[in-house]
Amino acid sequence: MKPRALFRWRRAGSGRAHGAGFTLLEVMVAMVIFGMVIAAIYSSWAAILKSARVGADAAANLQRSRLASRSLSEALVSVVMFQANAPLYTFEADTGGDFAALSLVARLPASYLGSGFFGDQVVRRVTFTVETGHDGTNQLVLTQVPLLQTNTTPDQVYSLVLAREVKLFTLEFFDPRAGWVPDWPLTNQLPRQVRFQLAFGPQASALRSAAEITVRTVDIPSVRVDRVMQSPTAGPPGAPVRPLPVQPAPAPAPAPGGQP
Repeated sequence: MKPRALFRWRRAGSGRAHGAGFTLLEVMVAMVIFGMVIAAIYSSWAAILKSARVGADAAANLQRSRLASRSLSEALVSVVMFQANAPLYTFEADTGGDFAALSLVARLPASYLGSGFFGDQVVRRVTFTVETGHDGTNQLVLTQVPLLQTNTTPDQVYSLVLAREVKLFTLEFFDPRAGWVPDWPLTNQLPRQVRFQLAFGPQASALRSAAEITVRTVDIPSVRVDRVMQSPTAGPPGAPVRPLPVQPAPAPAPAPGGQP
């Protein structure tokens, strides 16, 4: 090879090495690697969003369970019943539908939900029902009505949605003779214990485990106040009321020294 030809070959080779671009194979490999990086980032971001959504749903369901369980427990612990006014103090439980319903009269504490709306009217009828909301989900609704007030208007009925997306609400009652029973037809008597179950979440999803269900057993300390205990002068139903005997006033003691 002649020196001039060798010099030209080196110049041509060096110029192509310094000015050449990426080949098609290199571009395709780079695009594949870039796509893999984007896919990894997207999958990681989707997993983070899913975890955050699951955590938020779990926290919301836990908060709903706490609020609903506390409201039910406080109402059951504060229940009252007087035989002399039995139609006003009925204990009504309906477990025949898809969800249970409960209505009772309780002497509620000042910290109970909605107590500020009623002032000093602490004796109220409390009702727990599951109703369908505007968005189509099942809602646990708390309704309160003052008991010792006649001609209650709709504005005086206090309703509050305790929880949304209710999937389960059941009631059981303890009978000393039969144990736990699903029904309580005795509206003029109080059970010794009430057990309720609550579960929340989207209606389309099924209960996957027992951990999603909140179970509470409430001991009812109240008993029905019989007619005689409520009014010692009252006899059998329909009998006239016996007035209390009038005791004579005691004579004044004499003053010392015989002075009046």
